[in-house]
Amino acid sequence: MKTPFFSSLYILFLLLVNCQTNPRPKTIIVDTPKESSRQISTVTTKDFAKMKIEGMTCAIGCAASIEKKLNRTTGIVSATVDFESKTAWVAYDAEHQTHEGLIAIVESVGKTYSVSSIENTVNPSEK
Repeated sequence: MKTPFFSSLYILFLLLVNCQTNPRPKTIIVDTPKESSRQISTVTTKDFAKMKIEGMTCAIGCAASIEKKLNRTTGIVSATVDFESKTAWVAYDAEHQTHEGLIAIVESVGKTYSVSSIENTVNPSEK
């Protein structure tokens, strides 16, 4: 009688722990000129990218962490990450951010995340 209860409790614990992100701070050193370290006040060349992200296991921990990191990065206007489709849509300033930079940001959030494809797209609101 007690075995199924404890087994269910153990499985629930494993599921909850699996969605947690690693609390250790991650440091990425990127060589950038001093003027680009300030927040960009005006976006001169706005581009849009669609990225397929592999390695996400949950919407609350994984997708939200990636979206938060992208939105806090200089040169990114906005970012939305959808867990179900494993896709991120990013509006960014092309003069201050590149596809390689976007990939590096996603992969810096956790070791399990990787970008399997990235492509330029049109403004999603114009579709």
